[in-house]
Amino acid sequence: MADTIFNKTADSTLDVYKPAKVLQISFTSATGHKNWTHNDGEGDPWWSGGGSAKPYQYSITFTVSEYSHGSHKTREHRKYNGMDVSVGDWIAGSQDGKCLQIVSVTSKSSTSVTVIAEDVDRYNAFRSSSGSPIFAVPGTGVLFSLNGEGKPMIDPLPASLVSTDFYPNIVSRFEYLNPAEHFRFSKDAHGFAKGDVVAITSSGVLEKANASTISRTIGVVSYKGPGPNQFKIKPQNQIVDFNPALPGTAGNFIYADTDGDLTTTDTGKILFLKLKDSIPTTATGNTADGATSQNNVLEINGTNVTFSTGTSIANAVTDINSTASTFVTASEAAVPTTVTSVTSDYSYGLLGGYTPFSGNITTGSGTYLANVVSSPSGNAQYGAGIANNTDIKDTIDALSIPNVSTEILGDGRLRISEASGNAVTITNVTNDSNSNVPFAGSASVTGLPLSTNASTGKYLKLTRTDGGPIDLEDKTGAPSTDFGLTSTHNGQFPLGLYIEHGMKTSGTTIVANISARDALSPQAGDLAYVTDAGDSEWALYIYDGSAWGELSNQDSANTDAQTLTVDFDTPGSGFGGVETVTLGNVSPGSRIVEVSIKVSTPVTNYTGSAPTIDVGDQTDIDAFMTGDMSDLSSAGSYTSNPDYVYPASQTNDLNVRCKFTHNSATLGAVTVSVTYV
Repeated sequence: MADTIFNKTADSTLDVYKPAKVLQISFTSATGHKNWTHNDGEGDPWWSGGGSAKPYQYSITFTVSEYSHGSHKTREHRKYNGMDVSVGDWIAGSQDGKCLQIVSVTSKSSTSVTVIAEDVDRYNAFRSSSGSPIFAVPGTGVLFSLNGEGKPMIDPLPASLVSTDFYPNIVSRFEYLNPAEHFRFSKDAHGFAKGDVVAITSSGVLEKANASTISRTIGVVSYKGPGPNQFKIKPQNQIVDFNPALPGTAGNFIYADTDGDLTTTDTGKILFLKLKDSIPTTATGNTADGATSQNNVLEINGTNVTFSTGTSIANAVTDINSTASTFVTASEAAVPTTVTSVTSDYSYGLLGGYTPFSGNITTGSGTYLANVVSSPSGNAQYGAGIANNTDIKDTIDALSIPNVSTEILGDGRLRISEASGNAVTITNVTNDSNSNVPFAGSASVTGLPLSTNASTGKYLKLTRTDGGPIDLEDKTGAPSTDFGLTSTHNGQFPLGLYIEHGMKTSGTTIVANISARDALSPQAGDLAYVTDAGDSEWALYIYDGSAWGELSNQDSANTDAQTLTVDFDTPGSGFGGVETVTLGNVSPGSRIVEVSIKVSTPVTNYTGSAPTIDVGDQTDIDAFMTGDMSDLSSAGSYTSNPDYVYPASQTNDLNVRCKFTHNSATLGAVTVSVTYV
C-alpha cells in the first residue's frame, strides 16, 4: 500500500512569525475520482457496490484569492496564494462547512489549483442523509490547515464569505474525532480489534503488543477502519511530525546525545520512539528539456542558487547540488510515458465491459496480466457483471507494477503513467463475455492504445528526503517557470512518539531472567523485576542511566531479622558418618547475628567420639559455630554470636551450611538456626 499522509499538521513548519494560511477560494468544478470499494457487510449504501454509490475522493479545481499579510517569513513575502496550497491542507464549503483533505496536487498556479481531495473517514457521507460527501460546486470555500492539536486554524476567517453555520460545523467536525487524539495509521489487512494495545517492533512493524514489545507500546486501537487497512490509535503520549528529521528508522528508540543532538546510540536518555520514516517531498517540473538563462537566480528554501554552469537541466542539477543548505537534491527525471483511453475506440460508447476480460500490460518492469473479474463499482452504476473505469483501474492498481500509476480523468478516461518513460505495450488476452470485445485497442473495453512508444526528454526534479516543504521563489529571471517547477509540500516529516518516562511500562517491567533484563531499552529510573536472578530467587533492579543496580532480592526484601532453620533427627541421611546440609542463602550486605543449636532429645547410641555440629559457609564449614561450642549429648540450647557481615561488594549470595557429625547415632533430635539481618 502506498504511503499516505495522515494527520498532517502545522507543527513541524509552524513559525510564530507566519500567520495561519487561510485562503478564500471558489470551486469551479468537481468530478468523482474514486469510490469506496470495501463492503463492510452491514448494508453500507454509499460504497461502490451499494445501491447509491458515492465517491470518497474528488478531483476539484478552484480559484484562489491572494491573501496579503505582514510576514516576510512566508514562501513569497507578505502574501499567500495558490502556489502555497499543499498536500494535507483542508478545503471547506463556505455555507455548510463540509471539509475535504487534499491528498495530492495535480496542478497549481498563483490563481488556480487542481487537487484530489478526500472525505476523510467518509465523515461527510455518513453525516448526510443523502450520503453527499461534498460541498456545493460551483461555490465558494475556505482553505486552511490544522495545528498540532488537530484543530483548524481559520484566523482570519473571511466573515463576509461564510454562513453562520460554517464555524460551528468546522469545529464540530474536528472535535468529533480529533486526529491528534485518534491518530490514523494504515497496515494492509491489519486484523486489529478495538481495544487492542499496539506496539511497534524494532524493525518498524505495527503489531499487537506482547511481553517482548511492551516497552514499544504506541497506544490503544480506538477505531477500526474505514476498510480493512486503516485504524485509529489513541496514543499513550503525543505523536509529532518531527522537524528536524529524527535519525534512524521506524522502530528505533531515539536518545539524547551527550552534545544535545539526537542519536540512535543508547545513552540511557530515551526521548522518542520513531513510528514512521519520512515521506520525501518531490517537486517535478512539467517542461521537458527546459532551459533557463545563465546567471538567473532561484531561491530554494531561503538559499539562492545561481545557474552559472549553463542553461540546461543537467547544468541546473549541477548548480543546485553544489549549493549548500538548499535542503534538496536535484536530479533529471524521465518524462513519463502516458497511455490514455481514446474515446472513439470505446466499443460500447463508454469505458466498460462485461466481466471477465483481460490483457497483458508490458513495461520496462515486465509483463503483468490485468484480469478484470469483479465489478463492485460497475455493478452499482450499470448492473451486475459490468465493470466500469474504476473497476479496471483498481484491477491494474492491484498488480503493483513498478513505476506505474493510474488515474481516471474528469471525462471518465483511464490514464496509465509509466514514470521511467519506458514503452508500454498492451496485448489482448480474454475478450469480454458479452460481445467478444477486446481489452484494449480499436473497438475495445478500455480504448487504451495497444502500443505507446517510450517518451523522450527529461524533467528537472527536486527531492527533499526529510519530508519538509520545497519553497521556490524566482530572484532573477523566471527559472521556476522555465523548468515548470512549483513550490510544494507533498511529503511528511517522520513521526515520533514522545517518551516521557523511560520504557513506558507502568513503572516496573517484569522479565524472566537477567538476559531479558539486559535486552530492555530503559531510561534512568526504570525498574526491572527479575523472577529468576540466577539463583531461582527474584531480584529488583534500577537503571541509573548506564547500568542496572540491585535494589533488593528475595533474601533481603525485609528489614526484620530473618532465620534459616534445619532439623536433624537420628538416624538420618548420611548414616554411618557425616551429614552436610544447606540452610539457605544470605544476600550481600547481610549480617549474621546469631547461631543457635537446640537439643530436644540428646544424641545417643553413637560409635566412637561424641557427635558434633559445625555451622559455616561453602568455604569454611565452621566459620560461625564450631563443634566444641555445643554438647549434643545433653538437652538444652547453645548459641554463638559471630556478628559476621557478608560484604556488599559481593555479586553472589552466601551459601550457609552446617555439618552434623553423628557417628552412626540412632537416637536424637536437634534444631539448628541461623539469624541474619
